[in-house]
Amino acid sequence: MRTRLARLFGIQPPPAPAAPAPPGPDYKAAWNEAALAGAEEAILTGATDEFFERSGQADADLVGRYLRDTDAVLNIGCGIGRVERYLAPKCRELWAVDVSGEMIRRATERLAALGNVRLKEVGNREFLESFSDGQFDLVFSFLVLQHLEKEDAFLYLRDAARVLKPGGVLVTKFPNFLSPPYAKAFLDGAAVADRSPGRVRASTEAEVRQTIALAGFEIADFWLGGHGDGSDEIYVAARTPRA
Repeated sequence: MRTRLARLFGIQPPPAPAAPAPPGPDYKAAWNEAALAGAEEAILTGATDEFFERSGQADADLVGRYLRDTDAVLNIGCGIGRVERYLAPKCRELWAVDVSGEMIRRATERLAALGNVRLKEVGNREFLESFSDGQFDLVFSFLVLQHLEKEDAFLYLRDAARVLKPGGVLVTKFPNFLSPPYAKAFLDGAAVADRSPGRVRASTEAEVRQTIALAGFEIADFWLGGHGDGSDEIYVAARTPRA
């Protein structure tokens, strides 16, 4: 009735309220649960304590190829600080975020002696909004983007481009969908009705290149690595355009 009268007298009715956006996957609940069940196992399935630490050192060495000791660095998805323990001595300042408060709690304990590390819990869809444009020299992320919906992984990458300085570096990796292990993981997971928000999403080389470019980066290095036949993982080092 009110709408009909408004039209009769030439009055524009107020717009209907927009429907709230769907909340999306609850990564926080999934990773808090996983951390409580066994953080190391959730981060690196099947790894011994020795291999867990060795992998952290290896990833820190990889990031170190693109790093200066005066750089400010950000890690997207730090877990319990697997890489931070070994990377912090190589840079001026190391920020690390994770969606899981329990992971952050464990990382705080593990990294207590490192004075240049700053840890922050983020929301499910907060991404990197608490950081300023051009705040960092380097952003990296390992074993994290693969556990997000591909759209959310892209939004993290696009935000990484924003928080990097011109010419800043991104170092990351993706599971290779064309490799036998990840093809098998896809087949095994396809039949699962109640799929975890944190399940692995693998990508092809072409898809990775397109995603990185759409996020605003120029690829500097691109290679295959990992276990098995050496093609399980797709590694990328990219830069934001220089001013």
